[in-house]
Amino acid sequence: MTRLFLIFFILKISNNFCQNLVPNPSFEIYTACPSGDFQIELATPWFSPNATTLAQKASYFNTCATNSIFAIPYFDGTDYRQPHTGNAFGGNLWSYTPGNNNLRKYITTSLTNSLVTNNYYYISFYASTFLRGFKYAINNLGAYVSSGIPYNSNPNAVLNYTPQIIKYGNPIINDTINWIKIDGIYLANGNENYITIGNFMDDINTDTAFIGSGFYGASNYYIDDVSVINITTPQWQYRDRSVVIGDSVLIGPAISGLNVNWFTMSNAFIKNAPGIYVKPTTTTSYQATETFNSVVYNHTVTVTVLITKTNEYDKLQNSIKLFPNPNAGIVNLKWDDVKNGEAKVIVFDITGKAVFDTTLQITNGLSNFNLNLSPGTFLVKIINPHTNMIVNKKLMIR
Repeated sequence: MTRLFLIFFILKISNNFCQNLVPNPSFEIYTACPSGDFQIELATPWFSPNATTLAQKASYFNTCATNSIFAIPYFDGTDYRQPHTGNAFGGNLWSYTPGNNNLRKYITTSLTNSLVTNNYYYISFYASTFLRGFKYAINNLGAYVSSGIPYNSNPNAVLNYTPQIIKYGNPIINDTINWIKIDGIYLANGNENYITIGNFMDDINTDTAFIGSGFYGASNYYIDDVSVINITTPQWQYRDRSVVIGDSVLIGPAISGLNVNWFTMSNAFIKNAPGIYVKPTTTTSYQATETFNSVVYNHTVTVTVLITKTNEYDKLQNSIKLFPNPNAGIVNLKWDDVKNGEAKVIVFDITGKAVFDTTLQITNGLSNFNLNLSPGTFLVKIINPHTNMIVNKKLMIR
């Protein structure tokens, strides 16, 4: 059984983490099942830096634990937590401890290879609030890569370093159910060979949110699926979004460390940021120019403004399909809710200029039209002339 488990685990690592420089990224490998607190070192090669006593170390949680407090899943009436993946995770990261001299716990591991000068790395990990009697969630949770093990002469205190990876906007990580991804891009100085996770700020400079009526006036986190991956091209997407009129929405990948310039469709500069909040009153497109690894990438993001309830809009949006997409000529339209009738179709280029305008006859829910346009991204507005309901679709011409 042990041999089969090792074979399965090796396959899992090779399939999912073949480029990951973090050994044992989801804490699946262990030398023994956890039987008590302060046992993060069982998940080799993870450990707690700056810990000089057993009680200063982080903890390890696994489905095989002989102590139910550290077994997975754990349920005590307030906290029920499964791993993000696999059968284990690290935790007990004390991150905010008012009245207790900024007590901190971190987890650290060496990397399988040192980072290479001027190479880009995508670094990420998942965090989840540790309820079990803890009252607060915090911001500032981050990852720090370093040459050597980070050190503080005062054991179990704040490590006075600046983490390179913080969730964009540095929000409070206060979801009490889900695992939250914290990620960013790092340009290596070279020779960094350790990664450390925790809160590198003191209590005064840490924001909090109340999440539970526990007996610890402090904050604690679980950690899972840590990765450091060398990348040469973007690995993220610029997705279209929808928003109810009057609300704002975040567009862009929102990954810290990205160099992205945002513009209106008339080329007016908005902001340099990995993501921006917008509040359009009508369906609007935005341009994003991302410079990564000395290459410029251009994107268009369309925000559809909903004037109906979200579920009604989603039903309408899904009832209309344009295919094939990308397209080289004749565009087929399938409308599930209109079997026979008319549809007004207007096509806009990335500047917002209408380049095609026609009224289609729909028979048995189907119609088509021919676009003789240069390659690019276009917004197709489809209107039911009888109800004035509007659906917006993005179409690629190649």
